[in-house]
Amino acid sequence: MMIWIQYTLLSHIKMLLIPVLMLLCARPVFAQTNKVTLKLQKQSPALLKSYKFFVQEVEDKRKSPGAGIGRVISGGQEASLSFASSIEKEMLTHWSFTAPKNNQTYLPLYITVKDFRINEKKAGPNKVTGEITLDVSFRWYRNMQPVELTSYQTSANYTRPENDPYYEKIAEQILNQTLVHFTNWMNTNAGKTPSLARNLVLVFKEIRNRNDRDTVFYDSARPLIWADFRGQSSKPGSRYAAAVFTSFAYEGKSYPKGDDLVVEIGLKIFMVKSMSWGRPESRNAGTLRHEQLHFDVTRIVVERFKKNLIKAELTIDDFDSEIQYQFLETYREMNREQEAYDGETGHGLNASAQAAWDRKITSEISGIYSGTQ
Repeated sequence: MMIWIQYTLLSHIKMLLIPVLMLLCARPVFAQTNKVTLKLQKQSPALLKSYKFFVQEVEDKRKSPGAGIGRVISGGQEASLSFASSIEKEMLTHWSFTAPKNNQTYLPLYITVKDFRINEKKAGPNKVTGEITLDVSFRWYRNMQPVELTSYQTSANYTRPENDPYYEKIAEQILNQTLVHFTNWMNTNAGKTPSLARNLVLVFKEIRNRNDRDTVFYDSARPLIWADFRGQSSKPGSRYAAAVFTSFAYEGKSYPKGDDLVVEIGLKIFMVKSMSWGRPESRNAGTLRHEQLHFDVTRIVVERFKKNLIKAELTIDDFDSEIQYQFLETYREMNREQEAYDGETGHGLNASAQAAWDRKITSEISGIYSGTQ
């Protein structure tokens, strides 16, 4: 009886050990068949013959960030697919090897990954179908401000035998094609889009419309004449001998040129004939000279406007508002200068003050056109 009992107990022990051993044996098999790591091969740098960027950073902005990138068929079963580490690190390493930084790669490129996934399913005996999808955008930072460049979306469907992990090759091809796409985009748009410009260049031009019959545009070689004063001379209540209406304006345009953004500012310095007048009895050389110096003051102030813009250190991201601000400030300065001129000379009646202003203004005009200012 004792022997039979012992045998029974041993039998139960054996029965308990068998399921435990089965579980222990099954665990490693489960881990191997349900998780696959995607390993990207290092691509030869010769893939890109000419490029002017390097990948500074990769950002994972997918709905489910991390290392996971989809599901594949492995060992006849569905398995999760992931990188060995985060997608940022893996893609940065791959792209940095494909397009290494060198003396020509001046643009630090930031790539945002919005979507990257590989999904497969069994389609029959030894037959697997799959789809790979990629969606990225490119930007860089200019003066610490983000500049959006372009984007790239692609997808591919494929069929493979179960024993050929073709998804590795197609993943590498799509990631490499991403840099090829950006290289082509950059080469096509260089010198054509402000987003790639690295420097701002100011160019000034004086505009003189010879066909404008009511306007005299400033020309140091062409002083005013009394025939330019066509306005009504008998202003009611006016005690002045003459008046000249001078002003200035600008028009701007910008365009890329090489690595620069050229901002061209066309300057109009003018006198309006229909708003300028002189009494018949006051049309003499002295009065005309006083009015000419008003015109010269406007020209001098415009030169200050140009210098203020150069000192302002305009940025590519926001140059227009600064130009408008400097224009308004210079316009106010012009009005103050004109008032000071009339006030100190008594509108030309104070001969000594008029002579002093004449010397001062003439010297500044000479400096502008001789390049000494």
